[in-house]
Amino acid sequence: MAIGEDQSYDAAFLIYSYKLPCILSGMRTLVVVLILIGSTAVCAQNSPSLKETFEWMHSAFPESRSASESRLNETRELNFVDGKNGASPSCTITIVEHWKADDKPVTKDTTIDLSLIDPDSIKAYVDDVLDKNSGELTMVATDDKKIIIERIENRENDKPSLSERIFISFIVPDYAARFAKAFKNAVVLCGGKRSTF
Repeated sequence: MAIGEDQSYDAAFLIYSYKLPCILSGMRTLVVVLILIGSTAVCAQNSPSLKETFEWMHSAFPESRSASESRLNETRELNFVDGKNGASPSCTITIVEHWKADDKPVTKDTTIDLSLIDPDSIKAYVDDVLDKNSGELTMVATDDKKIIIERIENRENDKPSLSERIFISFIVPDYAARFAKAFKNAVVLCGGKRSTF
């Protein structure tokens, strides 16, 4: 009888010894997961909301135009539709550009649903071709889908055209970099997805 008790004790000890590392490993995994969740929550709290991002973009966009746009007396604005009753704004923005051609006013509307933009495609760079040392920003729709709508009003053919990419000029590279960061934040908040390839 004493031998049987020792054997059951040994068996219990072996099971306990076997499960203990698994339990500890699971606890380590749990701790790592909790740390990651906590750091993600802190990052989310530190990044501006969609409304704050759009408000900054809306106020900074008109004065950020490129030098050639300033010389040609072009004006531009970035508009968004705010949510009602505290709801988040719509993820669709419209960039409106105004200029004159043959002394006639021309308006170009570019409508972009930011939830359909690839966040990894948003890039800022220095343009040394058209406007020396100006900034340029580009972004592309997820999987190159033609979802960016461009429409020029006050022309004979004002039929909208579709594109998968947009280029935006800025007076200095710093503005392009700041707007790239803001656009990326907005696209991520809107649920924009990376392209498959």
